[in-house]
Amino acid sequence: MRQNDEVLYLVRACKRAGTVQVLTGHTLSSFLETMELVRNRPKGKVALCHIAPVKGKKGVGLFHCQNLFYGGAFQNRKFGKNYLGGGLFISNKKLKIEWAVDKDAAANDVLIMIEKFLGDIIPQYLELAPVRKSKKYQLIEKILDLKPGANPEALMELSHNALATQLSDLRHMHANPFATTTESKYIAYMDGLSRFIEYGDKRKKMLCKLRKAMVIAYMALERVKGSGTYNKYFYVKYEPLINSKHAQVVLSDPREWSIFKDFIYDAVFFVLQGGELDFPKFRKRMFSYLQFPKSFKERLSLSEF
Repeated sequence: MRQNDEVLYLVRACKRAGTVQVLTGHTLSSFLETMELVRNRPKGKVALCHIAPVKGKKGVGLFHCQNLFYGGAFQNRKFGKNYLGGGLFISNKKLKIEWAVDKDAAANDVLIMIEKFLGDIIPQYLELAPVRKSKKYQLIEKILDLKPGANPEALMELSHNALATQLSDLRHMHANPFATTTESKYIAYMDGLSRFIEYGDKRKKMLCKLRKAMVIAYMALERVKGSGTYNKYFYVKYEPLINSKHAQVVLSDPREWSIFKDFIYDAVFFVLQGGELDFPKFRKRMFSYLQFPKSFKERLSLSEF
């Protein structure tokens, strides 16, 4: 288990929170979904963000699928430690010293505490989701052969590229960087909205409207090559949400793609963080950036102009 990416992410989450009580409220189903969320990190420059913050004023934001979503690193930094409400947390008053985790604790010690805290959930999880050895560990084993005194736990926290570079330095060879993705984070936001819609969020009606609006925005941005807006499976998942009258949408001024994209990303990040969006106002501003040709031929003529 200590050679598995999502398990070690779980350990780091407990260390960051300072307690295994960050796993409060889990059922087998929610734990499976949370670990799957960690394992299936979407392509693009995204980070796993908390709704209720890990170390809030009143409590600890839980490591739970209903308190997590993938968001852009830029939006996450800009949002900072603000809290708009919602998510899941445990009150500071309910934290117990017996479940406290030291930041320097060994991964195995933390795993023992996690198993004790979650009870039957861990053995059931292992039956349903067999633990896979991280691809990074193959590099780590080679590094340990050349550098026996290295700390394997510390190495597991490094990226694949960092490990490849370290191994190449030890071998006095040039490292070939791990290939980076060309896909955008757009679909990560769409999938985040879809999850919270399925949870029956009290803002479900607004979330559905925002998701449909984002399909329109995606089509407009995708048609501006420089925007880098591309996700391989976007239409596989979201084509049913396309309204035919919006199918040929384009940006009125393609040069404004960056401003428009930030506007979209900021809005969905705000909503996923628990914010209440004034949808009519959002829609009005969004549509001010767009044109809606009635045919493919008309859209081509606008592109030529």
